[in-house]
Amino acid sequence: MASQIQFNDKPMVRVGPLLEIPAVIRSLGRSPEPVFRASGFQLTEFVDPDHRVPFAQASLLLSNSVAATECGHIGLLIGARCTPSHLGLGGFVAKCAPNVEIGLRALVEHFDLHDGGGALALDIGPTCTTLGYFVHTAEAAAVNQIYDLSASVMCQLMRALCGSAWRARQVNLSRRRPPDTSRYEQCFQAKLNYDATELSVTFDSHWLRETPPHSDPLLYRYLQKEGEREHGVRVARLTDSLPGVLRNGLATERFSAGEVAATLGIHERTLHRRLKAAGTTFRRELDAIRAELSTELLENTELAVNAVASALGYADSSSFIRAFQRWHGSSPSHWREQAAQAAGSRRLAAKVS
Repeated sequence: MASQIQFNDKPMVRVGPLLEIPAVIRSLGRSPEPVFRASGFQLTEFVDPDHRVPFAQASLLLSNSVAATECGHIGLLIGARCTPSHLGLGGFVAKCAPNVEIGLRALVEHFDLHDGGGALALDIGPTCTTLGYFVHTAEAAAVNQIYDLSASVMCQLMRALCGSAWRARQVNLSRRRPPDTSRYEQCFQAKLNYDATELSVTFDSHWLRETPPHSDPLLYRYLQKEGEREHGVRVARLTDSLPGVLRNGLATERFSAGEVAATLGIHERTLHRRLKAAGTTFRRELDAIRAELSTELLENTELAVNAVASALGYADSSSFIRAFQRWHGSSPSHWREQAAQAAGSRRLAAKVS
């Protein structure tokens, strides 16, 4: 039953890069303790980089940090202190990979182990490559700081993997242009586009062939296996939870991929990636639940066919009827008649016995 399904409806994130917040606040002449308390945290929670906190609460911490320090670019300062290790397993895998491309692909694959509030994407072209970050919800507090921090971390990651000579060609920032852009120009040293629809860092593709300074193929293979094992656990957890979530989603008219991903506390891209790993798709899983629910509603309720179609999220009954024919080899009305006859025969047999 749906009430027995356990899933996290709040995206969680490893504290990782957030471990640097206290030091940054102190460097700006403020005490971090009141900022953390106002955000519902204790400083002792920010010792273990693998500790997880709600994405929304981490966003609130960034917002309160800006208010306390009056520093509108605090995200850049936090990101500048980060290394690949701050990104958890994916960062370690990237750091010891045979080359930068393999490392970035592994980081993207394992990124949801670090951040449930966003997703990382890699688009490799013949001359240029783009690394992008997508936030789970743009309604989070301090979304500008989330974007600043993420872009800064991505550039720090690339410098760590490629060396100090690495340069971005272009950085697209999903934030308003600040009054003073000098800090951004200094941080990114690239063409900057503000108010971008997506946050991304673009660089020359030849950097992908570089060997990271700490490349260790044996360690890379070991860490990859660990990542694949953990990824398998999460894929299994998703496939167990998804049917109940889809049933609830159809009942509440919140059954799009984005809405289901939000209910599960993950990014939509992560949802599609995990389902692909399980050998299925969101459309296929939704179709299966609709097929199952359709017979339940026809057999156990007196809803008209058009009402059943509406309950399953179809805009019109004709689309539902075609789908039902594909699922069960008959029309909904004919199937209901046969189900009623079968039920009557069972009742009669029970009386006779």
